[in-house]
Amino acid sequence: SEGVPHPMTPDQTRAQVINAAREIVATLGLKDVSGHFSRESCNDQAVAPFRGVVGLSYGHAPTLEASQAQIQQMIGVLKEHGWSAPGDFHSHSPAVSKQNVTAVFDPYSPVQDAGGSITLYGECRDMTTRQNAVPEPIPADQLA
Repeated sequence: SEGVPHPMTPDQTRAQVINAAREIVATLGLKDVSGHFSRESCNDQAVAPFRGVVGLSYGHAPTLEASQAQIQQMIGVLKEHGWSAPGDFHSHSPAVSKQNVTAVFDPYSPVQDAGGSITLYGECRDMTTRQNAVPEPIPADQLA
């Protein structure tokens, strides 16, 4: 049928966001990177479809202003490498998309001691998973 995307396996949805994360790490030359993978429901009922999600931490700038500037620079570089505005993905933070994966950039806030991270959201096409998954560390060699 037209317009209905084919389901993806849990492995495919995991690979989709991890491959995108690896591309971002390589393209931006991020340092001190660590990542977590989880699955999340694309609706409020915690039922299918699910998508893969990767959270990346990296060596961010030390202040909010410097972190915001760093993110703008990173988005500029990614746009030169085929990433574009995220379309209908709604976010209050800077975001770019490529091949149906959206990367959302959260600037570092020293006040909250939070942020300095990139969250990648895959497609809502995993019909197999039955519940949200607790984030699990991604082995460093999968991100390098």
